[in-house]
Amino acid sequence: MSQFQNLKYLTIYRELHKMLQNGSLDPGDKLPTETELANQYGVSRPTVTRALNTLKDEGLIYRITGSGSYVSPKNENLGLALNRMVGLIIPDLGQGAIFEPICARIAELSGSNHFSLLWSGGLQSSSRISSPDDLIQIARKYKDHKVSAVIFTPLEHRVNKLEINRVILNILDKAGIPVILLDSDYTTFPDRSSYDLVSMDHYLGAYQMTEIYLKQGCTRVDFIHKPFSAASMKLRLEGYRSALVEYGIPPQQSWIHEIHPNDKASVQKMIKERMAANLICGNDETAADLLQTITELGYSIPEDIRLCGFDDIKYGEILKTPLTTYHQPCNQIADEVVRLLVSRIKDNNLGPRTVTLQGYPVIRKSTDC
Repeated sequence: MSQFQNLKYLTIYRELHKMLQNGSLDPGDKLPTETELANQYGVSRPTVTRALNTLKDEGLIYRITGSGSYVSPKNENLGLALNRMVGLIIPDLGQGAIFEPICARIAELSGSNHFSLLWSGGLQSSSRISSPDDLIQIARKYKDHKVSAVIFTPLEHRVNKLEINRVILNILDKAGIPVILLDSDYTTFPDRSSYDLVSMDHYLGAYQMTEIYLKQGCTRVDFIHKPFSAASMKLRLEGYRSALVEYGIPPQQSWIHEIHPNDKASVQKMIKERMAANLICGNDETAADLLQTITELGYSIPEDIRLCGFDDIKYGEILKTPLTTYHQPCNQIADEVVRLLVSRIKDNNLGPRTVTLQGYPVIRKSTDC
C-alpha cells in the first residue's frame, strides 16, 4: 500500500471512529456504502474496506454481506472497543513520513488485540500536533481518560526537548500508565531509559549507508543532520563513525554538520569551504530539502554532490534526482509495538525491553559514481 493510501486509510478510519464515539451515529444506523466512501475520499474500495474492517474488528460496527455496514449496539461497541484504550503521542503525525504507515498498521491490529486507539488526546481527528503545550495537554487528557498505555515518539528539533519529554513522561508515570517508545529513546546513547523501545537498527543502518560510499573508494564521507535531532541520531553517528574506522579512515569532527538543509549560506559553506561532496543525511526529509538547496546553489547531483538519507519515503523515488535511502521496516515495527504493548498492559513490572529491526539500503541515482 502506498504512503498516500496509508494516509487516506487513517483519515477514513479516524473520521468514522469519531462519529461512532461522539453519538453522531446511533446503534443500528447504516454507514455509507464502500462505493460512496471511496468516491467521497477519492480512494479505491480496498482502502475503504480496510478502514471498515478495522472498525469491525474493534466491535464498533458489524457488516452484513450484500447489505452493508451498521453501527454496533452500545453494549458491543463499548464492551470491546473501549475495553482497553491506548493513546498515541506522535509529534507532527501527518508530516513525519514513517509514522503514518506504522500507525496505520497499529490501528489495523488494534481490534484483534482488543484495544482502541485514541488520537491527539481524545476521540478527535486532528493529528498535526507539535507544540510543547499541546503535547503536554494530550498527556494530561490520556491521564484523565485512564488509558491502558501510551505509544510515544519523543519530541525533537527543540532546544528544550529533553525537558518537555520528561514532563510528558512524568505525567504518564504518576498515573501508572505504561509507555512504549517508538523510533527513539528520549535520552541520548549510551544512556537508556526505563521504557520499552521499538525502532529500526539506527547504528547498523548508518553503517550500511556509509559503506555505500566506502565501497566505491571514497576516502571521505560527511554527515548532516538538523539541530536538536532525536536521540537516535547519536546512534546513526556512531554507526557512521564505525564504518569509517573499519575502512581505515579516521573520522573527523569537521565532517559532521549540524545545520538546517534549507539554509543556503550554511550549505554553501559546507560544500565550498569544508569540501563536503559525499553526504549522508539524517533522514529523507533533510535529504530532500538539501537536494533542492544544492540545486539552487548551482551544483549538480550526483555529478558534483552525492547524498542519501533514511526512511525510504515514497516521494524520494520521484524527486528530480531519485534518492538513495535506508528502508524502514514499518509493518514489522508496528507489529513489535503491539506485541510489547499487549504484554506491558498485562504486566507492567517487566524490565525495559529494546527491539531493533533491520531494514536495508535502497540504491538510486543520488549516490551514483
